[in-house]
Amino acid sequence: MRAVEITEFGGPENLKLVDRPDPTAEPGHAVLAVAAAGVGFFDVLLRQGGMPEVGNGFIPGLEVAGTVVEVGSEDDAGWVGRRVFATTGHGGGYSDRAVVPVESLVELPEDVSFHDAVALGVNSLVAAASVERAGVKAGERVLVRGAGGGIGVLTTQLAAARGATVIASVPDRSVAQRLYDLGATEVVGVDAVDPGPDGRYHAVIDIVAGSDVADFISLLGPNGRYVISGIAAGAPTPDFGMALFANFQQSWTISALSLSSAPSKTAAETFALVFADLREGRLKPVVHGTFPLDEAAAAHTLLESRAVFGKIVLTV
Repeated sequence: MRAVEITEFGGPENLKLVDRPDPTAEPGHAVLAVAAAGVGFFDVLLRQGGMPEVGNGFIPGLEVAGTVVEVGSEDDAGWVGRRVFATTGHGGGYSDRAVVPVESLVELPEDVSFHDAVALGVNSLVAAASVERAGVKAGERVLVRGAGGGIGVLTTQLAAARGATVIASVPDRSVAQRLYDLGATEVVGVDAVDPGPDGRYHAVIDIVAGSDVADFISLLGPNGRYVISGIAAGAPTPDFGMALFANFQQSWTISALSLSSAPSKTAAETFALVFADLREGRLKPVVHGTFPLDEAAAAHTLLESRAVFGKIVLTV
């Protein structure tokens, strides 16, 4: 099989296309002929050496879409030949053959393409969980930090679908009209730390994090909720929680969100709701661009440029 591996930790140039033996399916697993793979910031973190347990030669890629070609000897052979989306659970998606847990398989409706499945993918689960965790309600003011990224465009749509007034924060205001089309009420820059004349935010969903988290926590109104669901700009400074205690009387809450603590079966079941949102117009997949497998380095370079609106997809 063809695969992209991390030859050594560092920049995008350390992603190299290699040939490897085709994998086989052990019990509880399936092999997919991959048609599309998602590119995300977690892959960048792996490539940079942010996960010490991952060594050189590792194949990134946490989500794939394609056709099942083999299942383990103890698994349902009825999966073979089906079009599916799946999470790998451990990497391995940047390849033309990927091994995934059988319990993570989600059959794709005929009207959902492989590219759209990946564009929704894990990002849609993070977005849905973030909106739920933030308790977004109709009429509330919600700030989405990083609204132009793969998670952000879906979070914006889902918060707007709940009837919230969504303020979308992005580094490039040229994408404003596209965010308005997705349901945003207002589009602001990344340094817009003033909630404006309409009052403070009921909730902030933060996919960016970084050193200025405390500034954004301070934008919450009484009983405001702050959800960190990504660290595209890095981890917050160690003292970011002081903003919470300095404003103790406001009864704010801060939470971190990761899908790694959710069982894959639960995630698979959640996709039925995602596809329902897609059909009913509450959710629209947004693909910034596609790259062939052998241009994974270029895909990472673009992702790190912060000039991305939506999801980057590798085609196989």
